[in-house]
Amino acid sequence: MAGSVGKITSKVDEAPRKARESSVDIEVVIFNIIKNWWVILIGCLITAMFSYIAVSERYVPTYYAGATFVVSSKDGGSDAVYSNLVVASKLADSFAYVLESPVLQQKIAESLDMPKFSGKVTANSIENTNLIQIGVEAGSPQLAFDEMNGIIQYHHIVSDNLMGNAVLDVLKAPTVPVEPVRNMNRLGKVALYTLIAALGITALLVIASVASDRIMTEKDLATRVDCPALATIYHERKNLSLRARIRGVKTSMLITNPTTSFRFAETYRLFRTRLEYLMKKKGHKVLMVSSTLENEGKTTSAANTAIILALNNNRVLLIDGDMLKPALYKVMTTRVRRGTSVSEVVESSMSFEDIPRMEGLPNLSLLLGRTPMPNSTEIIGSEEMKDFIERAKDYYDYVVIDTPPIALASDAECFAELVDCTLLVIKQGGARARRINECIDAVSQSGAEILGCIFNNVYPLEFLRASTETGAEFRPADRERSGYGYGYGGRGYGYGYGYGYGYGRDSSREGRGKA
Repeated sequence: MAGSVGKITSKVDEAPRKARESSVDIEVVIFNIIKNWWVILIGCLITAMFSYIAVSERYVPTYYAGATFVVSSKDGGSDAVYSNLVVASKLADSFAYVLESPVLQQKIAESLDMPKFSGKVTANSIENTNLIQIGVEAGSPQLAFDEMNGIIQYHHIVSDNLMGNAVLDVLKAPTVPVEPVRNMNRLGKVALYTLIAALGITALLVIASVASDRIMTEKDLATRVDCPALATIYHERKNLSLRARIRGVKTSMLITNPTTSFRFAETYRLFRTRLEYLMKKKGHKVLMVSSTLENEGKTTSAANTAIILALNNNRVLLIDGDMLKPALYKVMTTRVRRGTSVSEVVESSMSFEDIPRMEGLPNLSLLLGRTPMPNSTEIIGSEEMKDFIERAKDYYDYVVIDTPPIALASDAECFAELVDCTLLVIKQGGARARRINECIDAVSQSGAEILGCIFNNVYPLEFLRASTETGAEFRPADRERSGYGYGYGGRGYGYGYGYGYGYGRDSSREGRGKA
């Protein structure tokens, strides 16, 4: 084994990292926007709520009271009409400033018993006439009306001194306004702010998609991850019926489950052909199934791998090697008998004939744990475990071990010293490419060859993009030439149960939420 480790390590060290392409994948950007529609929706709802409150609070209604004046000059004559038009035009341009005189405004405020004049005065001349419209905008209908009447009554205090040749007569007296000059237009403003928020969030999603180092397409997988793809499993809902969705009931995505699609099962059959070929070619029997982070679907992938191998008349042993948070029994929907976990069987003298079998599939033996084992590392590294694995290799055609995520617990690296090869499960949009390659190096240096990976939980948009690039469905000949084993994905794959690891090989590991 030591010689093998040195050889693999040298290969990994000498192999150059595949350069990441800098081009922007429009399909990935669109996919991320569609996938995160709920983020945009929540952002819009929050913006709409706060903008509704803000618009309502900041809106101050203003009311307009106006009057129409006739302008004439004191000196009449034959050119009186022309003179009146000229005077009206000049007076309209300057009358607004005249009416802002502190003397006039103070006089109006005193007459109304107010501390100051609070209205806004406007003055406009009507084209080709000697008419001027003067108005006041104020915070209440009565105030606008009173201040306008004050202007009519006291404007001569200023206008007689500044424009002594002009005479203003009221043509149309002001009335009390009944509605504001400008409506609140609350819905329009809320809609505008909500649209701006939606565009802003979408822009952030675009930037995040462009800058992301996560594996989103098969092209990303081929150019940025140092292991070949053996299958692409497309997304498939766990709860197909409306009642199941309402209740939140999720079924295990096993190929033996009648609710899974034909394409889902067919993908695993094609994957089995590729996997058996590689394992027999290299003389491997013990396969470790793991992932970089939790919630990438490795537990379900391990279960389906064991089942599909057993369906091909192989004797298979499926081991739940995740002793920290056992979850395989949930996927298999099997009751766990006391004394049948891998740690208990290793320490006992139980024969392989007595290990429980999967109902309806006697070729598949199950070692499923339910109780966490804090001393899992010691159990995996014991001589008893090594002896058990060696004996299992002689009795079974294949041994499949589901292990904890590589980046979150050291158990996977401990198992890597016992197994022949490793199958890595990579979820679309899950771990970053850099972290995946680090885990590949860690497992390879532990002695287990990286046989390949499963690109898991790929959404339909990726399927459309892949179909466009290849022209049609993937053919076996294409897979052999490219070195990848693609499945005929339909709607895809539901990923497995979570772990909630609170520790790992370093405290900065990402993705530690509960699945």
